[in-house]
Amino acid sequence: MLARILSIFIAPKKAVSRSCNLRIGPALDDLIPVDDPQGLGGYQLAIEKLLREQDPERIYLLSDNPSDLSVVRKSLAYLTRCYGELAVCPQLPDSEVAAAYELTAEEYTAIRDDPMGAGFGAINPV
Repeated sequence: MLARILSIFIAPKKAVSRSCNLRIGPALDDLIPVDDPQGLGGYQLAIEKLLREQDPERIYLLSDNPSDLSVVRKSLAYLTRCYGELAVCPQLPDSEVAAAYELTAEEYTAIRDDPMGAGFGAINPV
């Protein structure tokens, strides 16, 4: 049942979809397009699946439409609120992403560059 629900929201990796607004993944060269045009929770399901199956150090969030970054901001808020996972959002200023974690831009940049380094506990307390 869960696989059927996820298949509605997560486009196949090789498929090209014009309606994908968000791409998520553990690396910039490993992004999965996510469709959720009606706002039914597809972004959240895709993030949960990525965390469950890959447990990445970082989660990259990108919008297919650089003039509308609302899906990136919503996904960032979801990650920080529900999971405390490290998000990398190349389309947003570091200061905006840092603010979501209540960090300075410098603290966020240091953690982003070395997720398991000294600042790790600032985002994901052990």
